Amino acid sequence: MEAVAREAGVTKPILYRVFDDRDGLVHAVGDRFAAELNDVLAKTLAAGDGVAWDDPRGVLRATIDAYVAMIDQDLEVYRFVTAGLAGDPDQPVVSLAHDVARDVAVVLAQRLRDIGVDDTPAELWAHGIVGMVHMAGDWWVTRRTFSRAEVVDQLTRLLWDGLGSLEDPA
Repeated sequence: MEAVAREAGVTKPILYRVFDDRDGLVHAVGDRFAAELNDVLAKTLAAGDGVAWDDPRGVLRATIDAYVAMIDQDLEVYRFVTAGLAGDPDQPVVSLAHDVARDVAVVLAQRLRDIGVDDTPAELWAHGIVGMVHMAGDWWVTRRTFSRAEVVDQLTRLLWDGLGSLEDPA
């Protein structure tokens, strides 16, 4: 808290008056980060981020890229929030994941209906997609063994083509 107060240019008592304790600060930062991330992803899902909606793979890639770009852009904030809120089921990042999955489910269900496929699994699939991208993002921010573009390409490939595409065709 002392380092945060110093960085913010205030005294620790003022910081404690606003946030009560470290957990209050972590939740406030988490709420802000979650709101910004939700806005970025909602805009990408709504507008396709310049990708034509008749290119669903491109929309998938743009959405994954928006998420990875956001955590990359605010890496220290992302690490602070995810480390500070680990194990807290009410953490903003967890509730954000559910919100994002709900939004992805709506888009996915519509896409499935558009191509004449049963949309029943859309919500399940959306939670799986969001969970995978979130966990892969957590892994990536600590290891950095791939560039951001490679992370996006690999996740898009796995989600779009699936593991079955890796089978030997012979």
